[in-house]
Amino acid sequence: MSKPFSLSRRGFVGSAVAGGAAASVARFGWAQDATPGASPEFVASKVAERASGKIRFSSFDDAAAQERVNELLAMFSERYPNIEVSFEPIAADYLTKIQTDIAADNAADVFYVQNEYAQDFMSRDVLLAIDDYMAEDGVSADEYFAPLINAYTWQGKLYGLPKDWSPLGAVYDPDVFSAAGVTEFPTDWDGLRTALQAIKDSTGSVGLAIDPNFDRFIAFLFQAGGNILNEDATEVILDSDATSQALDFMYGLYSDGLISPSADLGAGWPGDAYAQGLAPMVFEGNWMFPFLDLNAPDKAYAVAELPAGPAGKGTPAFTNSYSIFAGSQNPDAAWVFVNYMTSYEAALKHNASGLAIPARVDLEEDYLNNFPLRAPYLASGAYATAVQYGPGGQKFAGNASAALQSLWAGQIDVAECKQQMVDAANSDINIGG
Repeated sequence: MSKPFSLSRRGFVGSAVAGGAAASVARFGWAQDATPGASPEFVASKVAERASGKIRFSSFDDAAAQERVNELLAMFSERYPNIEVSFEPIAADYLTKIQTDIAADNAADVFYVQNEYAQDFMSRDVLLAIDDYMAEDGVSADEYFAPLINAYTWQGKLYGLPKDWSPLGAVYDPDVFSAAGVTEFPTDWDGLRTALQAIKDSTGSVGLAIDPNFDRFIAFLFQAGGNILNEDATEVILDSDATSQALDFMYGLYSDGLISPSADLGAGWPGDAYAQGLAPMVFEGNWMFPFLDLNAPDKAYAVAELPAGPAGKGTPAFTNSYSIFAGSQNPDAAWVFVNYMTSYEAALKHNASGLAIPARVDLEEDYLNNFPLRAPYLASGAYATAVQYGPGGQKFAGNASAALQSLWAGQIDVAECKQQMVDAANSDINIGG
């Protein structure tokens, strides 16, 4: 998964794994009844027999990720020389640019859609349903992990295929934890507070860098048993005791000086704070590891699942789809491209980068073999929830984050922060849209 842009997924040597934690996602049941799908042998698209011409593809990939995309584009071109792909990465304000292009009927034929905002796109009929194409080419949704597929399903139709995914996990400095007397990584909220207090007592500083954005708060919300919408997106359920519990806990850690926003530590984002040694722990996605490899290759780290809350374990799942613009003038070629970019062959190549966890069931073993220390990230697939903000979710996410930031700035209290988030959900999310 490319480093997240827009409304701040990211805002920008050891392991805590016991023997059983390395079990795969499918064995934990995240894939539901899915079994490994397409054979590693390449299967040519039947649609490609009639597809040709030019298509455009937009993403928010940075320079490093663009190199990987270009490698995949070269592989695609070799397979399908009759289809020419113009790669048009969007360097900043991705959501704004895509929305502007859609309004002008000038969006790329294929573009990334983040799961948080997928319902917003799907409900407005700006994406092309791909069910008929999948049936013609023999592509099964069971080849991909079920929650990722569900994130791009609307009113019984599928509007994109996921390219990869990441939960939030804990990346921490085992030496700092050990020096503070924390010998085991905390497994619940009480243990997390105790560990953070021990680190503060030992170092005089905070133990966790985390920013007051809704896409981080939602991990605590899930752990408290809450969510924004009910399962079928027909009701806002944010006005709950779970929301109050999550706010009380997260803000309590901040007000007691146990956690800090990255900016207050002099860093650009929490991962940067960890790399610089400004905080010994972050709750971030799989994108942490390539960042550390590049910016702090000698820094030790351990990995763990997030501590459980009152309702148990919980973490958000973030993914991006390859989706087709409903106004595409060459949908056949666009589908051939989407199908190839999410195929075993392309995903295996992408998997080698280590930037995210494969979305395909048949690549989980390859991921664990290549990155065994990251097994806690894969293990969290047993309970990870693909984040959905609903129709109107782009506006909601911004307003909910603004409420959190006002709370941390001391401008409002916890009760008012909750009320502002609930009001935003009720006004911004178009239930039934």
